[in-house]
Amino acid sequence: MLAASRQLRNVASKNFRKRILLEQYHACQLTLSTPGHLPVSTDRNTITPPRTSHPSNHPTMFSFSTMRPRQLLTQVLNFALILSTAFMLWKGLSVAADSPSPIVVVLSGSMEPAFQRGDILLLWNRGMETQIGEVVVYNVKGKDIPIVHRVVRRFGGGDKALKLLTKGDNNLADDTELYATGQAYLDRSKDVIGSVVGYIPFVGYVTILLSEHPWLKTVMLGLMGLMVVIQRE
Repeated sequence: MLAASRQLRNVASKNFRKRILLEQYHACQLTLSTPGHLPVSTDRNTITPPRTSHPSNHPTMFSFSTMRPRQLLTQVLNFALILSTAFMLWKGLSVAADSPSPIVVVLSGSMEPAFQRGDILLLWNRGMETQIGEVVVYNVKGKDIPIVHRVVRRFGGGDKALKLLTKGDNNLADDTELYATGQAYLDRSKDVIGSVVGYIPFVGYVTILLSEHPWLKTVMLGLMGLMVVIQRE
């Protein structure tokens, strides 16, 4: 009697385990065959939610509409600060050198081989006793672009006004034809804006391109402004 009871319990236990295994098997098959179904774990009472990617993992495209007004105003003020800083540096150099244009760019080949086209020249205008052989930059009445040439003759000086005659190293004749009508010499105190005290070769070639192609100025300013505005801190 006792043996028969144990045999019945063993059979009942095996049947129960088989039923549990069959239910888990069917649940797994249902998960694999049904699209969009939530995956079921081995624990019948827990459900694993589907994986979702974090929004920060996806790159977002820049848009002015996504910027707050304060952030946009900050970027605009940064761009204005850059322009004002450059302007103040230029004015500071002008005061130090006593010249309205302390830095100029060689635009022609009239001073070759001493200076090449695209060289940047540094000017100093605090010494008025210009000597023969010095390279000066002067303005001509009625012309906007200054001229860089060497002094070949001088008259006066001291109590009298200093008069200069200039000529390009690569030119055959002096600059008399370049002066204003009726002008034979340059007035050192009025026409000359500075003497050359140093130079940087070829760095100013960008300025030549901007002068020959004015539309490049607009493109460059637009790119600078865009880079400052879209820059994220």
